[in-house]
Amino acid sequence: MNTFKAALRVIWRHRAYLLVYLFGLSLMMIVLMSGSVAGAQQDAASAGVYESDRATVAVVDRDGGEAGIAQGLREGLSAGCDLIALDDTERALQDAVATNYVDLIIIVPEGYAARFAEAVRTGGDVPAVRTVTSYTSGVGAMARMQMEGLLSSLRSEYRARLVHAGVDTDADGALLAHSVQRVMDEAQVNGRDGIAVAQTGTAGDSRTGASMFGVSMRFGGYPIMASMTVTVALVAGVFNAGRVRRRLAASAEHPSRRGMGVFLACLLLGVIASAYYLALSALLMLPLGTDASIAPESFALCAVTVLTYALMAVALGFALGQCGVSEEAANGFANVFSLMVAFTGGAWFPASLMPDAMLVLGHLLPGWWYGDALGAALGLGEHAASGPDAGAWASSTGLVLMYAAAFTCVGLAVGAIRARRPRSDTAERTTELAVG
Repeated sequence: MNTFKAALRVIWRHRAYLLVYLFGLSLMMIVLMSGSVAGAQQDAASAGVYESDRATVAVVDRDGGEAGIAQGLREGLSAGCDLIALDDTERALQDAVATNYVDLIIIVPEGYAARFAEAVRTGGDVPAVRTVTSYTSGVGAMARMQMEGLLSSLRSEYRARLVHAGVDTDADGALLAHSVQRVMDEAQVNGRDGIAVAQTGTAGDSRTGASMFGVSMRFGGYPIMASMTVTVALVAGVFNAGRVRRRLAASAEHPSRRGMGVFLACLLLGVIASAYYLALSALLMLPLGTDASIAPESFALCAVTVLTYALMAVALGFALGQCGVSEEAANGFANVFSLMVAFTGGAWFPASLMPDAMLVLGHLLPGWWYGDALGAALGLGEHAASGPDAGAWASSTGLVLMYAAAFTCVGLAVGAIRARRPRSDTAERTTELAVG
Protein backbone atom coordinates (compact mmCIF):
# COMPACT_ATOMS: atom_id res chain seq x y z
CA MET A 1 0.00 0.00 0.00
CA ASN A 2 1.69 3.25 -1.26
CA THR A 3 0.14 5.51 1.37
CA PHE A 4 1.26 3.12 4.11
CA LYS A 5 4.89 3.35 2.98
CA ALA A 6 4.61 7.11 2.65
CA ALA A 7 3.24 7.39 6.18
CA LEU A 8 6.16 5.35 7.51
CA ARG A 9 8.58 7.72 5.78
CA VAL A 10 6.80 10.69 7.34
CA ILE A 11 7.07 9.10 10.78
CA TRP A 12 10.78 8.48 10.23
CA ARG A 13 11.38 12.07 9.14
CA HIS A 14 9.77 13.24 12.37
CA ARG A 15 11.64 10.75 14.56
CA ALA A 16 13.20 13.47 16.74
CA TYR A 17 9.76 14.80 17.63
CA LEU A 18 8.59 11.27 18.30
CA LEU A 19 11.56 10.42 20.54
CA VAL A 20 10.95 13.46 22.72
CA TYR A 21 7.38 12.44 23.48
CA LEU A 22 7.76 8.67 23.52
CA PHE A 23 11.02 8.32 25.43
CA GLY A 24 11.25 11.70 27.15
CA LEU A 25 7.99 11.30 29.03
CA SER A 26 9.04 7.82 30.12
CA LEU A 27 11.74 9.44 32.27
CA MET A 28 8.96 10.87 34.40
CA MET A 29 7.66 7.36 35.05
CA ILE A 30 11.15 6.13 35.94
CA VAL A 31 11.60 8.96 38.44
CA LEU A 32 8.20 8.32 40.00
CA MET A 33 8.86 4.61 40.31
CA SER A 34 12.47 4.80 41.51
CA GLY A 35 11.45 5.50 45.12
CA SER A 36 9.07 2.57 45.22
CA VAL A 37 11.62 0.25 43.64
CA ALA A 38 14.29 1.30 46.16
CA GLY A 39 11.91 0.72 49.06
CA ALA A 40 10.86 -2.69 47.80
CA GLN A 41 14.49 -3.62 47.18
CA GLN A 42 15.43 -2.63 50.73
CA ASP A 43 12.59 -4.74 52.09
CA ALA A 44 13.76 -7.71 50.03
CA ALA A 45 17.37 -7.30 51.19
CA SER A 46 16.34 -7.38 54.85
CA ALA A 47 14.09 -10.42 54.44
CA GLY A 48 16.73 -12.76 55.91
CA VAL A 49 16.52 -11.06 59.31
CA TYR A 50 12.91 -10.02 59.58
CA GLU A 51 11.78 -7.46 62.11
CA SER A 52 8.11 -6.76 62.29
CA ASP A 53 7.15 -3.17 61.49
CA ARG A 54 3.97 -1.78 62.93
CA ALA A 55 1.63 -0.13 60.50
CA THR A 56 -0.09 3.14 61.32
CA VAL A 57 -3.81 2.62 60.77
CA ALA A 58 -6.82 4.93 60.94
CA VAL A 59 -10.38 3.57 61.00
CA VAL A 60 -13.02 6.06 59.87
CA ASP A 61 -16.55 5.07 60.89
CA ARG A 62 -19.32 6.39 58.65
CA ASP A 63 -21.82 3.76 59.74
CA GLY A 64 -22.59 5.32 63.10
CA GLY A 65 -21.04 2.46 65.11
CA GLU A 66 -23.61 -0.10 63.90
CA ALA A 67 -22.89 -3.56 65.37
CA GLY A 68 -19.54 -2.23 66.59
CA ILE A 69 -17.76 -3.25 63.36
CA ALA A 70 -15.52 -0.18 63.19
CA GLN A 71 -14.59 -0.41 66.86
CA GLY A 72 -14.07 -4.13 66.48
CA LEU A 73 -11.61 -3.56 63.65
CA ARG A 74 -9.71 -1.12 65.84
CA GLU A 75 -9.49 -3.66 68.66
CA GLY A 76 -8.57 -6.52 66.35
CA LEU A 77 -5.76 -4.55 64.68
CA SER A 78 -4.45 -2.90 67.84
CA ALA A 79 -2.12 -5.79 68.73
CA GLY A 80 -0.03 -5.40 65.58
CA CYS A 81 -0.73 -1.85 64.45
CA ASP A 82 -0.57 1.68 65.81
CA LEU A 83 -4.02 3.26 65.67
CA ILE A 84 -4.49 6.97 65.11
CA ALA A 85 -7.56 9.17 64.81
CA LEU A 86 -8.36 11.19 61.68
CA ASP A 87 -11.08 13.72 61.04
CA ASP A 88 -13.58 12.44 58.51
CA THR A 89 -13.01 15.29 56.07
CA GLU A 90 -11.69 15.17 52.55
CA ARG A 91 -8.82 17.54 53.38
CA ALA A 92 -7.69 15.54 56.43
CA LEU A 93 -7.73 12.23 54.57
CA GLN A 94 -5.85 13.68 51.59
CA ASP A 95 -3.19 15.26 53.82
CA ALA A 96 -2.72 12.03 55.76
CA VAL A 97 -2.03 10.08 52.57
CA ALA A 98 0.06 12.76 50.86
CA THR A 99 2.38 13.19 53.88
CA ASN A 100 2.63 9.46 54.64
CA TYR A 101 1.20 10.16 58.07
CA VAL A 102 -0.75 6.93 57.89
CA ASP A 103 -0.02 3.56 56.25
CA LEU A 104 -3.64 2.43 55.93
CA ILE A 105 -6.98 4.21 56.10
CA ILE A 106 -10.03 1.98 56.58
CA ILE A 107 -13.37 3.63 55.81
CA VAL A 108 -16.47 1.78 57.01
CA PRO A 109 -19.17 3.21 54.70
CA GLU A 110 -22.69 4.09 55.71
CA GLY A 111 -24.98 1.08 55.90
CA TYR A 112 -22.09 -1.37 55.90
CA ALA A 113 -23.33 -3.43 58.87
CA ALA A 114 -26.73 -3.91 57.26
CA ARG A 115 -25.21 -4.93 53.92
CA PHE A 116 -22.78 -7.27 55.68
CA ALA A 117 -25.58 -9.03 57.56
CA GLU A 118 -27.73 -9.31 54.44
CA ALA A 119 -24.85 -10.77 52.42
CA VAL A 120 -24.15 -13.43 55.06
CA ARG A 121 -27.82 -14.40 55.36
CA THR A 122 -28.28 -14.70 51.58
CA GLY A 123 -24.94 -16.39 50.95
CA GLY A 124 -23.57 -13.51 48.88
CA ASP A 125 -20.11 -11.96 48.86
CA VAL A 126 -19.19 -9.86 51.86
CA PRO A 127 -19.12 -6.16 50.89
CA ALA A 128 -15.70 -4.56 50.96
CA VAL A 129 -14.77 -1.60 53.10
CA ARG A 130 -12.98 1.29 51.44
CA THR A 131 -9.23 1.39 52.02
CA VAL A 132 -6.36 3.70 51.08
CA THR A 133 -2.90 2.14 51.34
CA SER A 134 0.41 4.00 51.43
CA TYR A 135 2.60 3.45 48.37
CA THR A 136 5.92 3.86 50.22
CA SER A 137 6.03 0.57 52.18
CA GLY A 138 4.39 -2.81 52.50
CA VAL A 139 3.17 -2.52 56.10
CA GLY A 140 -0.07 -0.87 55.01
CA ALA A 141 -0.79 -3.75 52.64
CA MET A 142 -0.06 -6.26 55.42
CA ALA A 143 -2.45 -4.45 57.75
CA ARG A 144 -5.10 -4.58 55.04
CA MET A 145 -4.59 -8.34 54.81
CA GLN A 146 -5.16 -8.57 58.57
CA MET A 147 -8.35 -6.55 58.18
CA GLU A 148 -9.60 -8.85 55.40
CA GLY A 149 -8.86 -11.85 57.62
CA LEU A 150 -10.87 -10.33 60.45
CA LEU A 151 -13.86 -9.72 58.20
CA SER A 152 -13.63 -13.25 56.84
CA SER A 153 -13.62 -14.67 60.36
CA LEU A 154 -16.53 -12.41 61.26
CA ARG A 155 -18.53 -13.80 58.35
CA SER A 156 -17.96 -17.38 59.49
CA GLU A 157 -18.76 -16.58 63.12
CA TYR A 158 -21.94 -14.69 62.26
CA ARG A 159 -23.15 -17.41 59.93
CA ALA A 160 -22.57 -20.05 62.60
CA ARG A 161 -24.56 -18.04 65.16
CA LEU A 162 -27.48 -17.67 62.72
CA VAL A 163 -27.54 -21.40 62.05
CA HIS A 164 -27.27 -22.24 65.76
CA ALA A 165 -30.06 -19.82 66.66
CA GLY A 166 -32.24 -21.18 63.85
CA VAL A 167 -33.20 -17.72 62.55
CA ASP A 168 -32.95 -16.09 59.15
CA THR A 169 -33.09 -12.50 60.35
CA ASP A 170 -31.28 -10.40 62.90
CA ALA A 171 -33.53 -7.40 63.26
CA ASP A 172 -31.76 -5.75 66.19
CA GLY A 173 -28.22 -6.72 65.11
CA ALA A 174 -27.48 -8.43 68.43
CA LEU A 175 -26.09 -11.59 66.86
CA LEU A 176 -23.81 -9.56 64.60
CA ALA A 177 -22.57 -7.45 67.52
CA HIS A 178 -21.81 -10.59 69.58
CA SER A 179 -19.99 -12.08 66.59
CA VAL A 180 -17.87 -8.96 66.23
CA GLN A 181 -16.85 -9.03 69.88
CA ARG A 182 -16.03 -12.75 69.78
CA VAL A 183 -13.83 -12.49 66.70
CA MET A 184 -11.94 -9.43 67.92
CA ASP A 185 -11.33 -10.97 71.34
CA GLU A 186 -9.87 -14.07 69.72
CA ALA A 187 -7.70 -11.92 67.45
CA GLN A 188 -6.16 -10.15 70.43
CA VAL A 189 -5.65 -13.32 72.45
CA ASN A 190 -4.14 -15.36 69.63
CA GLY A 191 -1.86 -12.62 68.37
CA ARG A 192 -3.38 -12.60 64.94
CA ASP A 193 -0.99 -9.95 63.74
CA GLY A 194 2.00 -12.27 64.06
CA ILE A 195 0.40 -14.78 61.75
CA ALA A 196 -0.52 -12.18 59.18
CA VAL A 197 2.94 -10.67 58.78
CA ALA A 198 5.02 -13.85 58.70
CA GLN A 199 6.35 -14.72 55.23
CA THR A 200 7.90 -18.08 54.51
CA GLY A 201 7.58 -18.24 50.71
CA THR A 202 7.64 -16.07 47.63
CA ALA A 203 3.99 -15.11 47.55
CA GLY A 204 4.71 -11.72 49.09
CA ASP A 205 7.49 -11.04 46.61
CA SER A 206 5.27 -12.03 43.69
CA ARG A 207 2.57 -9.74 45.04
CA THR A 208 5.08 -6.89 45.26
CA GLY A 209 6.24 -7.55 41.72
CA ALA A 210 2.69 -7.52 40.35
CA SER A 211 1.94 -4.29 42.23
CA MET A 212 5.08 -2.59 40.93
CA PHE A 213 4.32 -3.67 37.37
CA GLY A 214 0.70 -2.54 37.59
CA VAL A 215 1.57 0.87 39.02
CA SER A 216 4.26 1.49 36.40
CA MET A 217 1.86 0.59 33.58
CA ARG A 218 -0.80 2.91 34.99
CA PHE A 219 1.77 5.72 35.16
CA GLY A 220 2.67 4.89 31.57
CA GLY A 221 -0.87 5.60 30.44
CA TYR A 222 -0.16 9.34 30.33
CA PRO A 223 3.03 9.16 28.18
CA ILE A 224 1.44 6.61 25.83
CA MET A 225 -1.64 8.73 25.20
CA ALA A 226 0.22 12.04 24.94
CA SER A 227 2.95 10.74 22.62
CA MET A 228 0.63 8.75 20.36
CA THR A 229 -1.98 11.50 20.09
CA VAL A 230 0.49 14.24 19.20
CA THR A 231 2.63 12.15 16.84
CA VAL A 232 -0.25 10.56 14.97
CA ALA A 233 -2.04 13.92 14.67
CA LEU A 234 1.16 15.34 13.18
CA VAL A 235 1.52 12.50 10.67
CA ALA A 236 -2.14 12.64 9.65
CA GLY A 237 -1.88 16.43 9.38
CA VAL A 238 0.97 16.10 6.88
CA PHE A 239 -1.30 14.14 4.56
CA ASN A 240 -4.01 16.78 4.96
CA ALA A 241 -1.73 19.63 3.88
CA GLY A 242 -2.89 21.41 0.70
CA ARG A 243 -0.11 20.33 -1.64
CA VAL A 244 -0.11 16.75 -0.41
CA ARG A 245 -3.89 16.55 -0.65
CA ARG A 246 -3.79 17.74 -4.28
CA ARG A 247 -1.22 15.12 -5.18
CA LEU A 248 -3.18 12.38 -3.42
CA ALA A 249 -6.42 13.51 -5.08
CA ALA A 250 -4.79 13.07 -8.48
CA SER A 251 -3.80 9.46 -7.70
CA ALA A 252 -5.90 6.43 -8.54
CA GLU A 253 -5.97 5.23 -4.90
CA HIS A 254 -9.41 5.31 -3.25
CA PRO A 255 -9.78 7.90 -0.42
CA SER A 256 -10.79 5.28 2.13
CA ARG A 257 -7.77 3.18 1.14
CA ARG A 258 -5.49 6.15 1.60
CA GLY A 259 -6.95 6.84 5.05
CA MET A 260 -6.58 3.22 6.06
CA GLY A 261 -2.94 3.22 4.92
CA VAL A 262 -2.12 6.18 7.16
CA PHE A 263 -3.99 4.61 10.05
CA LEU A 264 -2.15 1.27 9.75
CA ALA A 265 1.21 3.04 9.78
CA CYS A 266 0.18 4.90 12.93
CA LEU A 267 -1.07 1.66 14.44
CA LEU A 268 2.38 0.15 13.96
CA LEU A 269 3.74 3.09 15.92
CA GLY A 270 1.29 2.28 18.73
CA VAL A 271 2.47 -1.32 18.84
CA ILE A 272 6.08 -0.16 19.18
CA ALA A 273 5.14 2.25 21.99
CA SER A 274 3.24 -0.48 23.84
CA ALA A 275 6.12 -2.92 23.57
CA TYR A 276 8.51 -0.24 24.84
CA TYR A 277 6.48 0.50 27.98
CA LEU A 278 5.88 -3.18 28.67
CA ALA A 279 9.61 -3.83 28.50
CA LEU A 280 10.39 -0.76 30.62
CA SER A 281 7.94 -1.83 33.33
CA ALA A 282 9.41 -5.32 33.34
CA LEU A 283 12.94 -3.91 33.68
CA LEU A 284 11.89 -1.86 36.71
CA MET A 285 11.14 -5.15 38.48
CA LEU A 286 14.65 -6.58 38.02
CA PRO A 287 16.08 -5.03 41.23
CA LEU A 288 13.43 -6.95 43.20
CA GLY A 289 15.00 -10.29 42.30
CA THR A 290 13.83 -13.36 40.42
CA ASP A 291 11.04 -14.08 42.91
CA ALA A 292 9.20 -10.87 41.98
CA SER A 293 7.59 -12.40 38.91
CA ILE A 294 4.21 -12.13 37.22
CA ALA A 295 2.10 -15.04 36.04
CA PRO A 296 2.41 -15.41 32.24
CA GLU A 297 -1.35 -15.23 31.77
CA SER A 298 -1.54 -11.98 33.77
CA PHE A 299 1.30 -10.48 31.73
CA ALA A 300 -0.45 -11.48 28.51
CA LEU A 301 -3.69 -9.83 29.63
CA CYS A 302 -1.79 -6.65 30.54
CA ALA A 303 -0.10 -6.66 27.13
CA VAL A 304 -3.47 -6.84 25.36
CA THR A 305 -4.80 -4.01 27.54
CA VAL A 306 -1.84 -1.74 26.81
CA LEU A 307 -2.06 -2.48 23.08
CA THR A 308 -5.76 -1.62 23.17
CA TYR A 309 -5.06 1.61 25.05
CA ALA A 310 -2.35 2.57 22.54
CA LEU A 311 -4.79 1.81 19.72
CA MET A 312 -7.29 4.14 21.34
CA ALA A 313 -4.65 6.91 21.57
CA VAL A 314 -3.67 6.33 17.92
CA ALA A 315 -7.31 6.56 16.89
CA LEU A 316 -7.70 9.83 18.80
CA GLY A 317 -4.61 11.32 17.13
CA PHE A 318 -5.82 10.08 13.76
CA ALA A 319 -9.17 11.81 14.28
CA LEU A 320 -7.43 15.07 15.27
CA GLY A 321 -5.20 14.91 12.21
CA GLN A 322 -8.13 14.27 9.92
CA CYS A 323 -9.88 17.31 11.39
CA GLY A 324 -6.96 19.44 10.28
CA VAL A 325 -5.91 20.81 13.69
CA SER A 326 -2.62 22.66 13.85
CA GLU A 327 0.49 21.30 15.50
CA GLU A 328 0.12 23.69 18.45
CA ALA A 329 -3.53 22.77 18.95
CA ALA A 330 -2.68 19.06 18.83
CA ASN A 331 0.03 19.54 21.47
CA GLY A 332 -2.24 21.49 23.77
CA PHE A 333 -5.17 19.12 23.45
CA ALA A 334 -3.05 15.99 23.88
CA ASN A 335 -1.35 17.20 27.04
CA VAL A 336 -4.48 18.55 28.71
CA PHE A 337 -6.66 15.58 27.77
CA SER A 338 -3.98 13.03 28.72
CA LEU A 339 -3.50 14.64 32.13
CA MET A 340 -7.24 14.72 32.73
CA VAL A 341 -7.61 11.06 31.73
CA ALA A 342 -4.73 9.97 33.97
CA PHE A 343 -5.89 12.06 36.93
CA THR A 344 -9.52 10.99 36.86
CA GLY A 345 -8.50 7.42 36.09
CA GLY A 346 -6.80 7.01 39.48
CA ALA A 347 -3.23 6.78 38.17
CA TRP A 348 -1.89 9.39 40.61
CA PHE A 349 -4.75 9.83 43.06
CA PRO A 350 -6.63 7.19 45.08
CA ALA A 351 -10.12 6.74 43.74
CA SER A 352 -11.47 6.41 47.29
CA LEU A 353 -10.60 10.05 47.97
CA MET A 354 -12.09 11.47 44.78
CA PRO A 355 -15.31 13.50 44.96
CA ASP A 356 -18.35 11.99 43.32
CA ALA A 357 -18.24 14.38 40.37
CA MET A 358 -14.69 13.35 39.55
CA LEU A 359 -15.60 9.67 39.81
CA VAL A 360 -18.43 10.19 37.34
CA LEU A 361 -16.08 11.99 34.95
CA GLY A 362 -13.49 9.24 35.34
CA HIS A 363 -16.00 6.56 34.38
CA LEU A 364 -16.76 8.50 31.19
CA LEU A 365 -13.10 8.52 30.09
CA PRO A 366 -10.93 5.59 28.93
CA GLY A 367 -8.26 5.99 31.62
CA TRP A 368 -10.50 4.57 34.35
CA TRP A 369 -11.23 1.39 32.40
CA TYR A 370 -7.58 1.06 31.41
CA GLY A 371 -6.56 1.04 35.08
CA ASP A 372 -9.40 -1.28 36.04
CA ALA A 373 -8.39 -3.75 33.32
CA LEU A 374 -4.80 -3.81 34.60
CA GLY A 375 -6.06 -4.32 38.16
CA ALA A 376 -8.30 -7.19 37.06
CA ALA A 377 -5.45 -8.82 35.13
CA LEU A 378 -3.02 -8.63 38.06
CA GLY A 379 -5.49 -9.00 40.95
CA LEU A 380 -4.85 -5.52 42.35
CA GLY A 381 -6.99 -2.71 43.72
CA GLU A 382 -10.67 -3.60 43.83
CA HIS A 383 -9.77 -7.10 42.61
CA ALA A 384 -7.23 -7.80 45.36
CA ALA A 385 -9.61 -9.95 47.38
CA SER A 386 -10.78 -12.13 44.48
CA GLY A 387 -7.49 -12.23 42.55
CA PRO A 388 -7.13 -11.94 38.75
CA ASP A 389 -10.54 -11.76 37.11
CA ALA A 390 -10.66 -12.50 33.37
CA GLY A 391 -14.31 -11.46 33.10
CA ALA A 392 -13.74 -8.01 34.64
CA TRP A 393 -10.61 -7.62 32.51
CA ALA A 394 -12.52 -8.41 29.31
CA SER A 395 -15.31 -5.94 30.06
CA SER A 396 -12.94 -3.07 30.94
CA THR A 397 -10.63 -3.73 27.99
CA GLY A 398 -13.67 -3.96 25.73
CA LEU A 399 -14.76 -0.49 26.81
CA VAL A 400 -11.33 0.92 25.91
CA LEU A 401 -11.65 -0.81 22.53
CA MET A 402 -15.01 0.86 22.03
CA TYR A 403 -13.38 4.27 22.51
CA ALA A 404 -10.80 3.31 19.89
CA ALA A 405 -13.53 2.24 17.46
CA ALA A 406 -15.44 5.49 17.99
CA PHE A 407 -12.36 7.68 17.39
CA THR A 408 -11.46 5.63 14.31
CA CYS A 409 -14.92 6.02 12.80
CA VAL A 410 -14.80 9.77 13.40
CA GLY A 411 -11.39 10.04 11.74
CA LEU A 412 -12.35 7.98 8.69
CA ALA A 413 -15.64 9.85 8.30
CA VAL A 414 -13.98 13.27 8.49
CA GLY A 415 -11.29 12.15 6.06
CA ALA A 416 -13.86 10.94 3.55
CA ILE A 417 -15.85 14.17 3.80
CA ARG A 418 -12.76 16.34 3.36
CA ALA A 419 -11.71 14.25 0.35
CA ARG A 420 -15.08 14.75 -1.37
CA ARG A 421 -15.21 18.46 -0.48
CA PRO A 422 -11.79 19.96 -1.13
CA ARG A 423 -11.01 23.38 0.15
CA SER A 424 -11.73 26.36 -2.07
CA ASP A 425 -8.10 27.13 -2.88
CA THR A 426 -7.54 23.55 -4.03
CA ALA A 427 -10.67 23.60 -6.22
CA GLU A 428 -9.67 26.89 -7.84
CA ARG A 429 -6.18 25.69 -8.69
CA THR A 430 -7.53 22.43 -10.08
CA THR A 431 -9.95 24.41 -12.30
CA GLU A 432 -7.14 26.67 -13.55
CA LEU A 433 -5.04 23.68 -14.51
CA ALA A 434 -7.96 22.10 -16.33
CA VAL A 435 -8.70 25.28 -18.32
CA GLY A 436 -5.09 25.90 -19.15
